[in-house]
Amino acid sequence: MMYIGKLAELTGATRKAIRLYESLGLIPIPGRKGKYRVYSDNDVVLINLIRRAQTVGFNLAELKELVALKAKNNRFPIEMASELIAMKREKLRKDMARIMSTDQRLIELEDELKRNFG
Repeated sequence: MMYIGKLAELTGATRKAIRLYESLGLIPIPGRKGKYRVYSDNDVVLINLIRRAQTVGFNLAELKELVALKAKNNRFPIEMASELIAMKREKLRKDMARIMSTDQRLIELEDELKRNFG
């Protein structure tokens, strides 16, 4: 059992972010002890997972769909998560190819400038 300050400290998430995760249904609505929200170790795991997923390009809307499916089926939808990861990786590969192509065109432009004006 912990309060929001401790949860924020353990996860690196701000109190505002934690409340946002609650309002979006990404973490369960916490129980209360008096007027204070009380969180569990499971909330630490969920928030750390949310934050890691965000660092690799997932947005909260994408994560909400996973959480909704988890709540509906009472188990984490590994298959759906794997599909989302595969789609992110494919997009990343396409972005990398586009970036490499742009880099090559920059090299060619620089070579052309050197030939014509160097």
